[in-house]
Amino acid sequence: MMRKNFDYRVVERKFVRIIAVLAGLSLSICVTVVTTATAQTGIPRDQVQQGQGRQEQVQQVRIRARVADKFVDSLGINVHMEYSHTPYGNYPLIDASLRALGMRHFRDEINDTNSSFIDEINAIGKLGYTLCGVIEGGNDYPPLGTRLDSSAVVPMIHNLQPTIEAVEGPNEPDDGGFVYDGVPYPQGAINESVDLWHIVKDSSEIGALPVLAMSEGNAQDFTELAKLVKLKKIPPPIDYSSYGNMHAYQNGGLGDDGLGWFIHLSQDWTGSEVRWTTEMGYHNNINYLSDGEQQGVSQRASAIYLPTAFLSGFGRGVSRTFSYELMDEVKDPCLPKCSGEGSYGLLNYDGTVKPAYTALKSLIALLREPGVKDFEPGSLTITFSGAPRTMRYILLQKSSGYYLALWNDVSVYQVATPDTPGVDLYPENVPITLTFSASKELTIYAPNDASGVNPTDAYTTSKTPSSINLDLPPRVLLIKIVGDS
Repeated sequence: MMRKNFDYRVVERKFVRIIAVLAGLSLSICVTVVTTATAQTGIPRDQVQQGQGRQEQVQQVRIRARVADKFVDSLGINVHMEYSHTPYGNYPLIDASLRALGMRHFRDEINDTNSSFIDEINAIGKLGYTLCGVIEGGNDYPPLGTRLDSSAVVPMIHNLQPTIEAVEGPNEPDDGGFVYDGVPYPQGAINESVDLWHIVKDSSEIGALPVLAMSEGNAQDFTELAKLVKLKKIPPPIDYSSYGNMHAYQNGGLGDDGLGWFIHLSQDWTGSEVRWTTEMGYHNNINYLSDGEQQGVSQRASAIYLPTAFLSGFGRGVSRTFSYELMDEVKDPCLPKCSGEGSYGLLNYDGTVKPAYTALKSLIALLREPGVKDFEPGSLTITFSGAPRTMRYILLQKSSGYYLALWNDVSVYQVATPDTPGVDLYPENVPITLTFSASKELTIYAPNDASGVNPTDAYTTSKTPSSINLDLPPRVLLIKIVGDS
């Protein structure tokens, strides 16, 4: 589980400048644009220089929708059910929290062969969740100095069927100290990945399961692995993995911070168009951490950022994204020493919900449509007036209408530094106008607010049959749009 405080922003900015030069990118302060977008904003975040202030546009966009329930099906959560000495040992609480949250996928290590652990994993499966099962490596299995043993691995996985939907190998082996059968990283991690692939695929019982490529704690190490593949020092991951895999932590920044960079580096190594983000998220220890961990944010900030992180990943083609994690593992994040490690949860240590849990629960409830017959989503033409370059959107569709997820992608928290404490930021909402080519029935929802799954007029300043004036906040708004395309 990635805890590094690597500043990807410096590398990403250099990468973006290169892309911008090659594309002959030209951005003006006030423009009128007519484009077709498959998902997210007409001016992606990785094409915008930061710190330029508000720059308004009139932008007409034909937006192709995506099926709303497929977005819901892309969401997942990490758990640690083997940590029985933490609140994860309270199985009834975990089960009730997962059931109410409404996600469909979870991720956990599966090295534990205790019958109570197996029973609980399968009990979560009966709640409608499927499992990404991690065989950690370099941890408690396989034992130091040994290799994966099919006689142990196959039953380990088979006992979790049908709950388990995918198998994942070494978890962040680049974080130091990884050894497999006496061979250190990176070769040891590659060897374990290859062994796991063959054990799974050679088994008649579990061979149909996909195997994820290993994750890395520092995404730049994907580039180093890619170099080794080109030098033919290690086999290409296409030989031993089904999907790409990345840990895309935001380092206390915006929900989409570094996402393009993570995708680029992950694809550079795996070459796979299908990738999962098996970890991302925020911890809530807001003290400055000097030991290489990423900095924390307030519970308010993580509640605003996490929904945008999930939406951004889906909009950028990430098939599944898992937030880290469901439950806080420690009561006091500064005992015995300050760390973010135990405070990534959507739930507090005592089981009470954080605002992020409530926001995600509302977002899922508004967009879920289980059992709906597959359909070809349509598209809408929308003219945005007064929109800042930091505006983000993705158009989703249910059988009952379109849902436009819309937000202003600006910081709501300044992380702590050695000299200053962390502090919440309260940027002003931005007045914008959405205009449609025909009359629409428009309903606004704010999953982060107390209104939750109920309509709200808090952000609407005025509207006509074919337009609406909004005060756009940093938190996600869902605009339900009913009427002819």
